[in-house]
Amino acid sequence: QQLATETGATLEYVAITDDGRLDLDDLRQRLAKGPKLVAIGHVSNALGTINPVAEITRLAHDAGALVLLDAAQSVPHMPVNVVELGIDFLALSGHKMVGPSGIGALWGRRELLESMPPFLTGGSMISKVTLSGTTWAEVPLKFEAGTPAIAEAAGLAAAIGYLEAIGMENVRAHERFLFEHAWAALSDIGGVRLLGPASPDEHAAVLSFVIDGIHPHDVATIFDGHGVAVRAGHHCAQPIMARYDLPATTRASFYVYNDIDDIERLTDAIRATQRLFGVSSDAERRMRPN
Repeated sequence: QQLATETGATLEYVAITDDGRLDLDDLRQRLAKGPKLVAIGHVSNALGTINPVAEITRLAHDAGALVLLDAAQSVPHMPVNVVELGIDFLALSGHKMVGPSGIGALWGRRELLESMPPFLTGGSMISKVTLSGTTWAEVPLKFEAGTPAIAEAAGLAAAIGYLEAIGMENVRAHERFLFEHAWAALSDIGGVRLLGPASPDEHAAVLSFVIDGIHPHDVATIFDGHGVAVRAGHHCAQPIMARYDLPATTRASFYVYNDIDDIERLTDAIRATQRLFGVSSDAERRMRPN
């Protein structure tokens, strides 16, 4: 939105289906207008949806558009191959992959990076400076002005090494296992609505849900007393909340340090919260005598 304001560019949004997928028919209609750039998230942090990036990239390139992938929510959780995806740019965040905050990375195809001017000037990003002009350093140095975040870079390198030692295929398999069990467990609780696709092929280990009659902020507060950490709110994605006519959701996220016992703790916390607010699950209703 800020770029559109600064440059006069037109910004359009791809529609989302009821089950949390990007509407590719709507995308095709918008691509027919000849956009310059398609920016997409690999995994929705609000819904957990894994978007079909390779297919979207093919459609975008056929329409003459470049593709920028926000991979902050995918790189820590699954193998990501920029060549196989065919994308032009990729951005990631350090703190989402067991690394420090305050650092991330931008990958881009070399020829595109070489054609781009630096966004910030300062020390270490120049090749030569004279009174009449400046020659920039080669990429990536021309985009790294001034003293770098040295401690953060070391921390991010350690985090990457840690995940690589585990193996991203193993990370993905573990999270898929947890997702399948968690989705099934929460689906069995009456009064719980899960958002996003049900297929583990299209859903990362992020469960966004609402409990009938209980605000997500209250859910998170009660969960905290049970030792269950979740995120409650709009997840920096207010337009998605508006799409589903929700003020917020509760989001449970699984990672390499979680196990099947955590799913049981989550379901126990849901039922305890329902009892506290007098909102019983369907199963509990069926067990009650008339």
